[in-house]
Amino acid sequence: MPNANNILVPLHGRLGEGFSPAQKAEANFHPGRRTDGSQSEASWISDLTDLRKFIILCSFCRIRFNFRKHHYRKFYVQDQTRCTDGYAVNGICDSCKRPTANLGGGTGFISEESYSQICQDPVSAKRAERAKHYAVSIWQAINRR
Repeated sequence: MPNANNILVPLHGRLGEGFSPAQKAEANFHPGRRTDGSQSEASWISDLTDLRKFIILCSFCRIRFNFRKHHYRKFYVQDQTRCTDGYAVNGICDSCKRPTANLGGGTGFISEESYSQICQDPVSAKRAERAKHYAVSIWQAINRR
């Protein structure tokens, strides 16, 4: 009789054999926190911060999360189209599990350790964009006189 702690694998079977690429991708999806009443929203966010995971919160849940206390920063990526600000993130809120696009956009939070590897500093990005806007080409400088 097999022990409950043992995992049985066929002798000549290969891992992932017989599954389509869509089924393999679906296996990587995690549904998030349990909504059966056994896990609160705050404990799920606390678990995510302990694991240093990326957190998406809607506009209602964002005000209850103290990101500085957990050593997190707001996720920023400069928008090239200038339609939205760089802090807007769309997805499913990790706290209330509602789509953030319907609520006016959400905010992403990323740990301070991985911020410099993924995001750009908003102050330097805005400064570079402003300098690019006010830069004058040689042709414009010649025609100005």
